[in-house]
Amino acid sequence: MGASVAASYQETMAVGIVPGRYGRCVNIWATSSLPEEPHAELGQMIKYLADNKGRHLLQDYIKVELEKKERIVWQNEGILVVVPWWAVWPFEVLVIPKRHVRALVDFTEEERLQFAEAIQEVTRRYDNLFQCSFPYSSGIHQAPLDGSAEEVNSSYLHMHFYPPLLRSSTVKKFQVGYEMLAEPQRDITPEQAAARLRECGGELYRKAL
Repeated sequence: MGASVAASYQETMAVGIVPGRYGRCVNIWATSSLPEEPHAELGQMIKYLADNKGRHLLQDYIKVELEKKERIVWQNEGILVVVPWWAVWPFEVLVIPKRHVRALVDFTEEERLQFAEAIQEVTRRYDNLFQCSFPYSSGIHQAPLDGSAEEVNSSYLHMHFYPPLLRSSTVKKFQVGYEMLAEPQRDITPEQAAARLRECGGELYRKAL
């Protein structure tokens, strides 16, 4: 499914074992099978947990990013926001709890507020980057609603942001040619993207106009 207009809307996916997507204008659709992206993620999480003495993949990944510091956009006590090294979209980010949280219902009250703060930071920095209402697709991947004990325990809640803008509010990234037929290519490095987003903190640009 795609969009042919520059409108502000998102979709809620209602599937047997995968979470929803939330936005201002909501389209709801359902499927009984697990979509490819969360299915692949969950499969790798299960394998990693089994191969690494019960350590979670994203928990180990967080340690790497905290040590390197070069791809971190923002963090608070409970949540980390990074431009992942495998990002395809120019300013793609990943929002990850610092402790193992399987699903939204596992958050403490304080962590819910920290997660909300992280989402606010990401979206405000997006708007500040090119001083526009920055478009993006986002989604939360969490534990299967109906999964096995292994699937639920291996899951690690995280949120993806996939924004299309590249160089300005009017220049978008399109996947064509080699990217569609072979593999994605990055227009800027994850480290460059993270640095630019770090610089866009503070008050929303519209308040200064």
